[in-house]
Amino acid sequence: MATTEAQEQRRLYLRASVKVLVAIGVLFLLVPFLKSIPVTPDTLPANATALPATTFAEGETRLVTLVDGSTVFVTRSGATLGRQLAETPADRLWFPSAPGLATQDWFVLQPKSAIDEPVRHLPAAGAWPGGFVADSGAAWDLAGRALKPWPGHPGQLARKEQNLLPLPWRLRDDQLVLVPAP
Repeated sequence: MATTEAQEQRRLYLRASVKVLVAIGVLFLLVPFLKSIPVTPDTLPANATALPATTFAEGETRLVTLVDGSTVFVTRSGATLGRQLAETPADRLWFPSAPGLATQDWFVLQPKSAIDEPVRHLPAAGAWPGGFVADSGAAWDLAGRALKPWPGHPGQLARKEQNLLPLPWRLRDDQLVLVPAP
């Protein structure tokens, strides 16, 4: 009876050894296959513009020309600007429930209103905290939220305005990568 237990034990070891050898063989077969799969580095798309993000100060707004020739306003947010945007009273905004517009780290906005009217940056002065205005009197904050007229508002347009259109961006290393809309 002892010989059958020894034989059974030997069979278990042989089965386990065969399974380990098969697993090793499969791995050796997979390695060249996996190495043959081309892996492209994380390069910029052809239509992307990269800006050194470290050159922007908090609250600074620049008009940037993209690779495709279009322009966008780029503003770097931060604690002070984020607090200022959060403290904007809801009765000053046409769309106070616009989700996520004021909580971004960067604001990348088209320099045209919803009716294709050119928009320009107007820095802070007096009661105006800074933002964007159009010749028609419409105004937006630095996050692109449409503002109602109020004392200190640079224009007095009482017509309901749309928020400025945000554009895609991403932060990679110390580069702000802007990808223009198709």
